[in-house]
Amino acid sequence: MVVRVKSMGTSGVIFEGAIRRKDRQADRGRRVCLPICATATTPALMPTSITSTELDRPPFVSALHASGWQAVIAVTGGGSLAISDLLSVPGASAFLLEARVPYTPAALTEWLGREPEQFCSRETALAMAVVGWQRANKLSTRTAETVGVGCSAALTSHRPKRGEHRAWIATHTANATRLVGLTLAKGLRERVQEERLVADVFLRLLGETCGIPPLPPIGLVAGDSLTSDVCIAPPMLVDLVAGRRPTVWSMRSAWQVDPPLKSVGLLSGAFNPLHDGHRELARVAEQRVGGPLAFELAWVNVDKPPLDFLTIEARCRQFADRPVVLTREPTFVLKSRLFPNTTFVVGVDTAERIVQPRYYGSESAMLAALAEIRTHGCRFLVAGRSEGDSFRTLSQLNLPSSARDLFEEISEREFRRDISSTELRKQNSK
Repeated sequence: MVVRVKSMGTSGVIFEGAIRRKDRQADRGRRVCLPICATATTPALMPTSITSTELDRPPFVSALHASGWQAVIAVTGGGSLAISDLLSVPGASAFLLEARVPYTPAALTEWLGREPEQFCSRETALAMAVVGWQRANKLSTRTAETVGVGCSAALTSHRPKRGEHRAWIATHTANATRLVGLTLAKGLRERVQEERLVADVFLRLLGETCGIPPLPPIGLVAGDSLTSDVCIAPPMLVDLVAGRRPTVWSMRSAWQVDPPLKSVGLLSGAFNPLHDGHRELARVAEQRVGGPLAFELAWVNVDKPPLDFLTIEARCRQFADRPVVLTREPTFVLKSRLFPNTTFVVGVDTAERIVQPRYYGSESAMLAALAEIRTHGCRFLVAGRSEGDSFRTLSQLNLPSSARDLFEEISEREFRRDISSTELRKQNSK
């Protein structure tokens, strides 16, 4: 059998078998989920020896339509047959709010709000699902559970693919993120057959998300593989995303409302991944500010889609010995309201964005935001960054004269680590 599932009680699952090396690296450390629990998906997503996928779909689709859920779906590279399945049964308007096929790179970039690093990846599918969920919340005109669905696929085409034939399918709701990865044996199926199999996995994941009794198990053959993850968010995190709570702290695998320590500095970032440069910068910053420092991970960032719960779980799990606070504030003026009298530790690239008027709408709005940051007793400690053959520092930025005293430089002598998160992600994906 291609995929074996080993139960770990309520704390998580291990997926073993014919799984790609990059999938092993992505799931490494997920065997014990810390702040967010993980459980296996329903047996309908587990493979069997059945190879036929000719199933009785209309009753299942009708049940989706009558479930009380409403969905926004986005697919790219494959998966559009699932949209056809949903529309081929009467009553689709009760369930489907919108379906998008952002097939070109420009269209997908517009949907996500940024260009993805890879167009077929788990990260892209997750981001597509979160954006879809936000869109569903805007479009829904009645009280209903909303779900965003993202499918990112690379299937057989008229030109042979060097990489695998695969699909990542994700769903995101107010309290859970689910993800399925499907890899198909190359050369065994025509395009329409691969599309059918992806659509069948798509429908099963959607049914699981909406609480619909499942279709029969998926049939896979030798050379195929299937992985599945789900994270159910704790109530505190659900409240944060919903705007009912401003912050949530994570410390040593536990969520809590109050900070575990009174920090005077905050190092904000995406931490994708957390690396030695972040850790060393935190140590240097603590010496400069004369007190403890915590990390901050924002649920939503400028120029990036919001984070899904699987990603939040993975990012927070990296912080074994330091507290990390989750917020929903994308800008530092909003962060300053939450954390008065705090030194924000940032890189020079972030400092440059802080003084760019385009993030505020106008130069006057930018100056007003910096003035408000000052009233809250906050300031910025700025570390340099390697860019090509040079090392860029705060002294090279064109800062507004009225706000220069808000920024203090960490010299190259004090801190320099030429580590690129982007390069680390590329290495980990190999």
